[in-house]
Amino acid sequence: MDIKQKEQRAKAFDYLFDSVVITDLQGIITDWNKGSEELYGYSQSEAIGQPVSILHVPEDSVHITAEVIAAVEEFGKWTGEVQMLKKDGAIGWIESMCVPLLDDNNQVIGALGINRDITERIRKSEHLTQLAHYDQLTQTPNRYLLLERISHLINQCERNKSNFTLLYIDLDKFKIVNDSKGHAFGDKVLQEAARRMTKSIRKSDTLARYGGDEFILLLEGTRKRENIITISKILIDTLSKTFKIDNDTVDISCCIGIATYPYNGCTSEELLSFADDAMYKAKHKGAGTFH
Repeated sequence: MDIKQKEQRAKAFDYLFDSVVITDLQGIITDWNKGSEELYGYSQSEAIGQPVSILHVPEDSVHITAEVIAAVEEFGKWTGEVQMLKKDGAIGWIESMCVPLLDDNNQVIGALGINRDITERIRKSEHLTQLAHYDQLTQTPNRYLLLERISHLINQCERNKSNFTLLYIDLDKFKIVNDSKGHAFGDKVLQEAARRMTKSIRKSDTLARYGGDEFILLLEGTRKRENIITISKILIDTLSKTFKIDNDTVDISCCIGIATYPYNGCTSEELLSFADDAMYKAKHKGAGTFH
C-alpha cells in the first residue's frame, strides 16, 4: 500500500460516523477516531493510553471483557448491545462489534471495536414496554403484567413446593368521592393510595392496579397466617388515614380479600376468583375489613 492510500484510509477511519476504538492486548486504547470523540466525549489525546474499561459502566466491565474474549476466540468476532459510560458520567447504550487485529504472522495484537449509539432506540423500546405493562396513572404494574407475574409465581412455587399470597384490595367510598369531586380529583386519590401502599410493602412484592379502584398485591415467599393478617391491617390502616388533595380532604378505606396458592386455587383465574369472593365477604362486614 503506498503512502497516498494509507493517508486516504487514515482519513476515512477518522471521519467514520461510527465510533472506532482500537486497543492492544492489555485493553489499552491505542487509537480513537472523531466518531469516538463525539460519542464518548473524550478527545483522542485524552483517550489514548487509557484502559477501554473507562467506556463501560463499572458493574459491566468484567463480564463484557470475558464475553468478548470468549466470542472472539470461538467465532472470530463479537457483537452485542451494551451500556456505555461517557466522559460526563452520562450512561447510554451502544451496538458494538469487536474483531481481533492480527500482525503479519496472524498473531493477535489487539482488537478493533466499532460502536454505534442506540440510546434513543433503547429508550423508545423501554417506553413502549412501560406503556404496555404499567398503569399510566399510578405507575404500578397493570393487569397484563400482573397476570404474567402470577403465572411466573405459580410455576416457581410448583417447582419449589412453596406458596404465595394474593390480596385483592378494593377502595371503600371511592365511587362517591369520584362522583362528587370529579374524576381528576379521583385520579389523585388513586395515585396517593398506590403511593401509600407501595411504601408499606417489600420491594420483592408486587402491587398492581387491576382496574378502577381495585388493586392486587402479590406477597412472594412462604408467609404465616399472622404475617398475612399483619400486612392486611397495615394496608387498611394506611388507607384509612385522611387524604389531603388540592386543599381538600377525604376519608376512604379498603376491604381486602385473601387467597393463597395452592390452598385457594392453582391457577390465576381460581386465585383471583377466590380473592374477589373473599373481598366481597369483607365488604359485607363493613369498611376497613379483610377476609
